Amino acid sequence: MLIKTFLEQTKLFRNVVVAENASIGMLKLRNDEFDLVIVDFQLPDKEGTYLVEMAKKSLKFRKLKFLLISGYLDNRSMINVINSGIKHVLVKPFSRDDLISKVLQILKLD
Repeated sequence: MLIKTFLEQTKLFRNVVVAENASIGMLKLRNDEFDLVIVDFQLPDKEGTYLVEMAKKSLKFRKLKFLLISGYLDNRSMINVINSGIKHVLVKPFSRDDLISKVLQILKLD
């Protein structure tokens, strides 16, 4: 929820949607359109890379941009991140400015 607050405070982002886990995230992806998905590596039901891998199996989401956030990525986890096709990672802890800068960079709005 802190990420949602950070993004909404900038007034640059009209619609920030939150999903509590990968399953709900997939439902929201199927029912709406997004410019960027920010996903935590450690979700309650699955790793964040699982959500990305499932989404990228659909042509609808092949070009969708993902930002993975994590407090800790060991070598095995980093391999999963790379294999899932995630190109952007932000390591916790991060500041509001770090997050906004990374999102703007990914969306090429900076």
